[in-house]
Amino acid sequence: SLRQLVCVEGVATKVSSVKPKVVKSVHYCPTTRQHESRDYVDATDPQLGLPAVDSTGRELPDRIINITSSVYPTKDKEGHALETEFGLSTFKDYQTVTLQEMPERAPMGQLPRSIELVLDHDLVDRIK
Repeated sequence: SLRQLVCVEGVATKVSSVKPKVVKSVHYCPTTRQHESRDYVDATDPQLGLPAVDSTGRELPDRIINITSSVYPTKDKEGHALETEFGLSTFKDYQTVTLQEMPERAPMGQLPRSIELVLDHDLVDRIK
C-alpha cells in the first residue's frame, strides 16, 4: 500500500554512505537581480505518481506528482547566468541498502533473495 510505513526484516549486506540529494534549488541572477527556484522529483521519490497534498493534508486529485528534469539550470529564460544559492536550497539525506533475506527463512536449497532499499530523511543511518 502506498503512503504506508512497512517493517522488513533481513540482513544488511551492503550499506552506502549518507549522501545529500537536492529537493529544491534556488538560483540568483545578478543581471536581473531575481531569484528563481526549481523542485526535483526522481524515480525514487515516494510521492511519485500520487496526488499532491496541500498544507492541511488533503489530497489534490487534479495534481499528480511526476518526475522532473534533473538538468541543473545555469542560465535563466533570457540566457543570463545563474548562481546557485546553496544556503537557500533544500537537500535531503539519502542512502541505499542491500537487504538480504535471513538465511533461516529462505526456502530449502535456495539462496536468500535480496532487494535494494532507498532510505531518506529520518531513516538514513539507522542500519548498523
